[in-house]
Amino acid sequence: MHHHHKKAGQNLAFVFFMNLTFNIIVIVGGLATNSMAILADCIHDLSDTISIALAWTLEKVSQKDSNEKYSYGYQRFSILGAVIISVFVIVMAFVILSEAIPLLFSPEDVDAEGMLLVAIVGIIFKSVSVYRLHGGETFNEKAILFHQLGDVFEWVAILVLSIVLMFWKGAPYLDPFVSIGIALWLIFNLGRNLYKSLEVLLQKTPDNFDIEEFKSQIMAIDGIMAIENFHIWSLDGIDSVMTLKVKADFGKNAEEIKEEIHDISKEYHIVDITIEFD
Repeated sequence: MHHHHKKAGQNLAFVFFMNLTFNIIVIVGGLATNSMAILADCIHDLSDTISIALAWTLEKVSQKDSNEKYSYGYQRFSILGAVIISVFVIVMAFVILSEAIPLLFSPEDVDAEGMLLVAIVGIIFKSVSVYRLHGGETFNEKAILFHQLGDVFEWVAILVLSIVLMFWKGAPYLDPFVSIGIALWLIFNLGRNLYKSLEVLLQKTPDNFDIEEFKSQIMAIDGIMAIENFHIWSLDGIDSVMTLKVKADFGKNAEEIKEEIHDISKEYHIVDITIEFD
C-alpha cells in the first residue's frame, strides 16, 4: 500500500540534494552576471529546495501505518504536501513577475558569457532531476516534476538568451521577458496540479474511474441483485477507498460474493473496501 510513497521519498531525496548543490551555483552565478533571469531563479531555486524538502518529509510521513488517530493511515499527508508546494511555488512565481515586469521598461546590462556557463550547468542538473522524477505516481512527485521541468525550460531559454545577447547587445529587455514567460508557465501548471490535489482532498470520485463500468462488473456477479449504496474516494490520488451496499440472493455464499468483489476492486487501485449486504 505504501510502495508508491517509499519510491517517491527516494526520488525526492535525490532531487533535494541535487537542488541544494545547485542553489550555491545559481546564487554565485546570479550575482556575477547581473542577470534578472538568473537572479529571479535564485528565488525560484530556493523555493525549489524548500518545496522538495517539504515534499520529501511529507512523503516519509505518508508511509506510516494506520493508528487510532489516523485510522486510514497517513497517505493523505502526500496530498497535503502537494497542495502546500503548489501554493508556495505559485506565490513565488508572482514574486518573480513583480520583479521582472518593471525591468521590461528599464532593462539592465548583463554578462552574457557568464549566463551561458550557468545555463549549461543548470540544464544538466535539472535534466537529471526530471529524469529521476519522470513516471512518478504521487501528486507530490508531479508537483516537483512540473517545477523541475519548468527549470529545464528556463535554463534552455536563458541559454538561448545568453547567445542572443552575446551578438545583440541592444536587447537586454529580453532577460526579464524570459523570466516572465517562465513564471506564467509555472502558475498555469502548478495551478492545475493544485486543482487536482484539492479534488482528492474533497473526496471527488477518482479520475479515470468509470463508475458505470465498475457497477456493471459487480452486477454481473452471480447472486447480486442490486447496488443500493456506493461511495468511492481517493486517499492520495493513487489508492482508493470504497463502501458498497448490495442486495444479494443468499442462495450463494456471501464470502464468495465478497471475494469476487475484492478481485474486481483490485484492478481499480481500491485498497480498502467495506461491503454491506441487504
